[in-house]
Amino acid sequence: MTQTFDATFKIVFHDYGGHAFTAHIAREMARRGVRTHYMSFGSFATPKGKVDGRGGDPKQFSAEQLSISAPFDKENLIRRRRQQIEYARIAAAKVLEQKPDIVFSSNSPLEVQQHLMRACRAIGAKFVFWVQDIHSEAIGQIIGRKNALLGRLAGSYYRMLERRLLQQSDAVIVISDAFRDMLGGWGLDAASMTVVENWAPLEDIPVLPRDNDWALRHMRPDRTRIVYSGTMARKHNPDMLLHLARNLDVDVHLFSEGANADYVRRSAAEQGLDNVFVQGWVPVDDLPSMLAGADILYAVIEREAGVFSVPSKVLSYLAAGRPILASIPAENLSSRKIAGAEAGLVSSPDDVEALLADARTLLADGQLRQRMGANGRRYAEAEFDITAIGDRFVTIIEEAGARPLSQQARQPSALSTHSAV
Repeated sequence: MTQTFDATFKIVFHDYGGHAFTAHIAREMARRGVRTHYMSFGSFATPKGKVDGRGGDPKQFSAEQLSISAPFDKENLIRRRRQQIEYARIAAAKVLEQKPDIVFSSNSPLEVQQHLMRACRAIGAKFVFWVQDIHSEAIGQIIGRKNALLGRLAGSYYRMLERRLLQQSDAVIVISDAFRDMLGGWGLDAASMTVVENWAPLEDIPVLPRDNDWALRHMRPDRTRIVYSGTMARKHNPDMLLHLARNLDVDVHLFSEGANADYVRRSAAEQGLDNVFVQGWVPVDDLPSMLAGADILYAVIEREAGVFSVPSKVLSYLAAGRPILASIPAENLSSRKIAGAEAGLVSSPDDVEALLADARTLLADGQLRQRMGANGRRYAEAEFDITAIGDRFVTIIEEAGARPLSQQARQPSALSTHSAV
């Protein structure tokens, strides 16, 4: 049905972490003629997508990174929560300033979601909770490691808060059926939730030669390379990289920052492993060259992350056209994606021998590596279609009850299909 276009209609996309795919959909909606503003937390240390405005952006697109008064402290849980609330207030004030018709908020602590929802209610905007993780589960686990009773109490409190926020949202997006099933078990209306699996911006990750200029400057050209890129947090076991380096004749490259990256660097030095190279996160524009420099791309998720953690690095790996070696629980969506696409080999995150066996299989067979890499890219080309994803978001906006979009927004222009983000 053709709809009347309202030139004042506005969307705010908010992503606490500033991931590539959330900035990607924001630009896609702007290309469809919708005024779109993108916000992220600039002080939050994590690999970023294209979170700032760039030359060639759609006319209707704007972006900003928000900051707090002091460096963000991930490790001190009390200070971290206080800083999250400070950020929540800043982000909510930006929503009041922008006066959007609808806000999509993703990858955000529950306090941030709470403040953004309140801001939306104050101006009559719709709020869409874009679920990337079950925060109350993670909070209970993290605090529970220090104090079991406090972990149970915190988990219970945040579960009630999370449930209430989801229940009060105008729409809920989840990234897998497993999330929807679990939230349905909380007594929420799972049937009304929309599943939109995460993706990587395909046009931003072209398949490049292994020995490209960037790779030759940062990696040894005559060595086989296993590369891990991205966040290495509590749910990622850094010792698996050391096992690979200790047992295989390869160079192991870790592109990450934080405590676990420091641990790998320190442990490699203590163990005399001269085939381990730890570097910081690469700028988003260098990401394709870095991924292309790998012979094998590695991913790991601890068993306790289970079915609910879907690392964006795996999606970028698929797009890069390189075979994937993974230590991921079998029930995890990433594991199923890799296996279903025949894009790599996956073993249990606590099975070092299986990891080493899979690595040796890939290292011994260049044709297998090439075939699996091509399979991953083929999967990405089929599944990461931003035009189709944009159509899903138009439907979500309509079903959330926001003011109507135009037929222009429902039907993307040729520019949205062919231009780079």
